[in-house]
Amino acid sequence: MMRQFDDNIPARAFDNFQFVNFTEIMSKNIPINRKETDFALAALMEIPSQYRATLELQLLGCKKGTPLRVCLPPPTRNRDSAYSSPRYSRANSFDQGVGANRSTSSVTSDATLEDKLTCPICLYRHKDLAFGCGHQTCYNCGKDLHLCPLCKSIISTRIRLY
Repeated sequence: MMRQFDDNIPARAFDNFQFVNFTEIMSKNIPINRKETDFALAALMEIPSQYRATLELQLLGCKKGTPLRVCLPPPTRNRDSAYSSPRYSRANSFDQGVGANRSTSSVTSDATLEDKLTCPICLYRHKDLAFGCGHQTCYNCGKDLHLCPLCKSIISTRIRLY
């Protein structure tokens, strides 16, 4: 039954389906390793004809039906206050050079200062709660935690920072 479909699936210019008669090979009275070898050989013998078909149909190296995707940049974050909710805006263009006139040292120091003051969980509130291990979060994120999110130690002490 399957032989009629081998290299003859309707409505397809090319297919890579190969049918090997497993039952015929496994019913032979030969050692199992020889059966496995015969099965692999029968399947591999179809590869040269598949390759020739791809050359004839000029399918190698072609992409069909996949549009080119252009990824959008991540939204930029506007921050009025550390206590307010974040406000995001879309970048005006795909130009990655926006803000390139800032010096590298000021960007690094701003980011480091911001990291020191910002909650590592929500990423927008000030750190105002310290745990016994020394790590800090904002009160909203840390009030119900049982384990420190940074070092995974059990939280036994919470200290509000003002």
